[in-house]
Amino acid sequence: MGDPGFRAGVGRATITPPLTVPHAGWVAQTHLYADGIETDLWATALVVAGGDEMAAIVDLDLVAVAPEDAQAVRSAVARALRIAPEMVRVQETHNHAGPPPSTWAWMEEGTDALRRYYGQLPDLAAGAARMALADLRPARAGAGAGESRVAVNRRETAPGGRVVTGTNPGGVIDPHLLVVRIDARDGSPLAAIIGYTMHPTTMGPTNRRVSADWPGHLKRTVEGLTGTTCLFAQGATGNVGPGPDGYTDDPRVIRRLGALIGCEAARVYFGLQLPPLAYRHERVWESGAPLGKWTGVPIEEAEPVVRVLTRSLRLPLRPQPALAEADAQAEAARRRRQDLVDRRVPAAEIEAATFAAKRAAMTRERARSFGGRSELPVELHLLQIGPAVLAGIQCEPFAEIGLAVKSRSPFRYTWFGGYTGGWLGYIPVPEEYPRGGYEVETSPFAPEAAGRVVEGTVAALQDLHRMPASPGRR
Repeated sequence: MGDPGFRAGVGRATITPPLTVPHAGWVAQTHLYADGIETDLWATALVVAGGDEMAAIVDLDLVAVAPEDAQAVRSAVARALRIAPEMVRVQETHNHAGPPPSTWAWMEEGTDALRRYYGQLPDLAAGAARMALADLRPARAGAGAGESRVAVNRRETAPGGRVVTGTNPGGVIDPHLLVVRIDARDGSPLAAIIGYTMHPTTMGPTNRRVSADWPGHLKRTVEGLTGTTCLFAQGATGNVGPGPDGYTDDPRVIRRLGALIGCEAARVYFGLQLPPLAYRHERVWESGAPLGKWTGVPIEEAEPVVRVLTRSLRLPLRPQPALAEADAQAEAARRRRQDLVDRRVPAAEIEAATFAAKRAAMTRERARSFGGRSELPVELHLLQIGPAVLAGIQCEPFAEIGLAVKSRSPFRYTWFGGYTGGWLGYIPVPEEYPRGGYEVETSPFAPEAAGRVVEGTVAALQDLHRMPASPGRR
């Protein structure tokens, strides 16, 4: 059988949780459950194939899927498509207005419902992948870049000198916006992948509705303007947020931010021609004024290739507290919070106790996951679709890491971000460790981790660039 060329297909499932599933994960929130739904959450699957190589992206409107849950999604999708698990990229938008990760069971109430929700996620994602496989058709792919300065560095030095996650207008951001456009061969819109770097922390602790935050409205903006199905690839956004627009409960804000970034993405999308055209003068058309009529001639291009490369990056860890001690402190903080809730004390006391309980639970989880270890293997996943490469790791890297990777990549269109294959914590850059702050204090990684990520990712990109477009691992 001859090479059928590049093909693509899309599918989507709604993954909005029941309102019996705990909502969000803000330490400052005083509610456990959402009261309603602002926008549905989606699992969007894109399947791409070139020759014998097939790969898939599963885009989830969730905050941070635990590695074991991401692996379950990956395995279910791989089985549905009959491909190797490493050919599946599971990515999260990092949306903070949906359910918390399954491992953030700092409360007793709602824990079973949360686990049932994540237990259903692999089948829902696999269903979306099956839809994408059924939709698979001959296609073309192109890529382009834009710029949006909606994002703001969030490493703020507050009055008094404390480093907080707020607004730092002079800090580093990554304004780069990536657009991968995929059209069917008949010219109809099929899919778009949009990459941008900004925390979806717009809907904050007082928000009581399930929402996809601004990435959900970016997708809806792009889809409304172009007619394509939109996926979102989050960037290296560990120290980048929405600035003064953050931490609200007003959905008009996320609609505006999503539209601002989405309109720039649509501008780049419409500027891409598939196939690319070379224009030449055709004739002079006599019509009162002589009209110079030009025509577009398709430029022959090689079929877009689909390639995947995975690497294990060994990242250095910091010491963690003993698990028994962390477990005892977390349980004591949980009991104290529950006692205050049962006694119906003022909301301010419950909020303070909730903060203590969640921080203690996070410390326990780090002790359980990283205690007694000096290094941690972290997966790096590279997926090439035609002219663009999506690189992602299981962590939450700072923007400087993404900028360094992209500046040294051998590919013209390179995207780098976190939240791919699960979530393992922040990776700050070394110079931020002395300043402290939330991202540094909760990171399990040592200051040298950032450099290892940059060097390891650049080396993997160079290896991918040298790889032949050979038959894959179906």
